[in-house]
Amino acid sequence: MNEILLETKKLNSDTYKYLNELFNDFNGDSLDELYSYLHKLEDTKIIVNNDEALNDEASFILRVINDVYNDYHNFEIEYKVNENYNDKIILDINLLNKDKHEYLKQLFNFPDYYGENLDALYDCLSELDNTEIVVINMDDVNDFSLKVISVLDDVADEYHNLQISYEYDEA
Repeated sequence: MNEILLETKKLNSDTYKYLNELFNDFNGDSLDELYSYLHKLEDTKIIVNNDEALNDEASFILRVINDVYNDYHNFEIEYKVNENYNDKIILDINLLNKDKHEYLKQLFNFPDYYGENLDALYDCLSELDNTEIVVINMDDVNDFSLKVISVLDDVADEYHNLQISYEYDEA
């Protein structure tokens, strides 16, 4: 099995030049060409060394890699995430239950166009880099907060940009 080490620091600089060097027989300069190439990739393990926060273009590249992997599973992928998370955010279930999307918008500093629904939450969370989220007051989970927790877990599983931990009251 071939192993390819993809370093986000290099991906941020000259994206497609780096990809053309990284993948021997890839010669493209668009997301569509990368998707087509990755769709045919076999017997390969891509190791993503997340050693630097992603710029927009690099973020889209990793989304394409994740999308192809999730759609076809024709190659392996492993993430080596920088354990020095840029941000640590405390998500309080009590405040979430009370103010819902307004609380999320303020907590994560989402843009004004945040759609205040679970799909928009997923999209905005997927754009965060190396963020640790600690969920507190888990004893007060309701239907809405459970859905938000599910979105957090989904984003963390798919994009590997979040570390989620849960603190329970020890009563």
